[in-house]
Amino acid sequence: MESRVHADVAVVDSVGQVRFWFGDPNRATFWRSSAKPFQAMPIIESGGAERFGFGSREVAITCASHGGEPFHVALVQDLLNRIQAEPQDLICGVHPPSHRESALALVAQGQEPFVLHNNCSGKHTGMLTLARALNAPLAGYEQPDHPVQQAIRANVAYMTGMDPKSLYTGVDGCGVPCFYLPLTRMAYSYARLVDPRGLDTSKAGAAMIISEAMRLHPELVSGTGRLEVTLAEAANHRFVSKGGAEAVFCLGIPDKGLGLAVKVDDGNSRVIPTLVAATLEQMGVLSMEERRHLQPLLHPEIRNHASRLVGDIRVTMQLVSGRL
Repeated sequence: MESRVHADVAVVDSVGQVRFWFGDPNRATFWRSSAKPFQAMPIIESGGAERFGFGSREVAITCASHGGEPFHVALVQDLLNRIQAEPQDLICGVHPPSHRESALALVAQGQEPFVLHNNCSGKHTGMLTLARALNAPLAGYEQPDHPVQQAIRANVAYMTGMDPKSLYTGVDGCGVPCFYLPLTRMAYSYARLVDPRGLDTSKAGAAMIISEAMRLHPELVSGTGRLEVTLAEAANHRFVSKGGAEAVFCLGIPDKGLGLAVKVDDGNSRVIPTLVAATLEQMGVLSMEERRHLQPLLHPEIRNHASRLVGDIRVTMQLVSGRL
C-alpha cells in the first residue's frame, strides 16, 4: 500500500430520495464545472437558443469543459458570430489547450493560445447568449448582480431544491460565481435533469434539451480521451455526465431516473474514473457488456515508463443501499 484516497458518494432519485451512498453523502463542496448544465438551462428558457439557431451541438458546447481542440474552438467562434460578440467579450482568461496534442500543435505552429482555448469559453459564450436574450449588457455578465447570473442562480436553486438564501457561492477559476452545496443536492439535480417529470413546463423542456445534447455529444462537453467520452462509448451514450475541477464528478442515468455525485477529498482527479465506474458497478446499473468495456477503469494497472507493471489501483469502498 502506497497511497489512500477518500471519497464521498451520493446517488439520489428524481423525487429526492437517497438511494445509495458512501462516506458522507451530505458533504458540501464547490460544484465547479459539474454545474454547467444548470448554468446553461436559462439559455433555453429565455429563448436565446432558438433565437440564434442553436442545435444540439451548440447547446452541448455551452455545457462544456472542452479540451481546446480545433473543433471546439471553431464551434465557440461560430456561436460568437451568431450573437454578434467578440472573443474579447469573454472574461474567462487564457490557458493552453488541455488536450495535449492540440497544445503541442500550437507550439509547433508558433502560435499562442487565446481565450477560445479556455475550457470554459463555451459556457461564457452561452452566458453572453443569455445576456442577448435578456436584452442585458454583455459587460459585467460575470457579476453576481447581473441579470445573467441572477437567472442562473434562480435556476440552480430550483433544480437543487435549495433555498436561494442558503445557496452560497465563491468565484470559479473562470471568474463567474461557483456554487457550494451538498453532494445529495448535486445528485438530485442530475436526476431531475435526466428525468424531468414534475418540473415546471419550461424547466422540463430546457432539461430535456440540455440532457439530450450532453448525452449525444460528450466529445463537445469534454474532449478526446476524457471520461465523459469513455463512458459514452462503453454504454452507448446512455449516461449524461460532467466532471469538475478539484475532483468532482456528476452523472445522470435517464432510464433509471438517478443522479450521481462524487467528490475525492484531496481534490486530485486521478481516481475519478475508477471511482465512477465502481459506483456504477455496485449500483447494479451496468450490463455485462458495459462492464467489459469499463474493465480498464474498474481495475486500472500502474505501469512505469518502460511499460512494466508495477502496481494497481483497488477500490475498497462498498456502497450502502437504501433510503437515508
